[in-house]
Amino acid sequence: MSLNLFIIGASGCGKSTQAKLIAQKYQLKHFSMGQLLRDQIASGSESGLKAKNFVDQGIPVPDEISIPILTDALNSTNNADFIVDGFPRLISQGKFIDNYLQQHGQPTDLVIHLLVDFLEIQKRRQKLGEKFQDENRTDNTPEAIANRQKILYEQGIAPILDHYRSLGKLFEVDGNRPIEPIFQDICQKIDTLK
Repeated sequence: MSLNLFIIGASGCGKSTQAKLIAQKYQLKHFSMGQLLRDQIASGSESGLKAKNFVDQGIPVPDEISIPILTDALNSTNNADFIVDGFPRLISQGKFIDNYLQQHGQPTDLVIHLLVDFLEIQKRRQKLGEKFQDENRTDNTPEAIANRQKILYEQGIAPILDHYRSLGKLFEVDGNRPIEPIFQDICQKIDTLK
């Protein structure tokens, strides 16, 4: 039985950290939507060049650019046994990916939503900023972070949560805690799917 997971939440909430742990434990392929976009930008591909403008401004990359990048990645795993972090960010993306997987005989098993206070995210980002500066991320300025928080998260998240809640495929977890208890809670939920 395959396991197809998505993990979403505000920028800086710890999605990638949890996704890596989940991928390791359940032997899933981990795709970070942000990293897929940054890889395309670094490679200088046509999609990457188109995406760069949006990423630099901290605004959502349109579906016609981001979705083909993700479906190519999912294809590499036969569209099964994966966790994607940072997607869907818009309800249109959620509905598209559900249909896409269905066409490939696969379900969307679970969408994990990490609930983290904005203040907590700011604290974590300051700590990270002190530890290392990622020169490859042009989207880590305070303005871009605030912009992302507002546009990507607050506007887009409610319809996504409603959609997956109505399908019984949403799991919300308190992300204001240390990494381990969050991970334990997520694993308990995943184990009920098997």
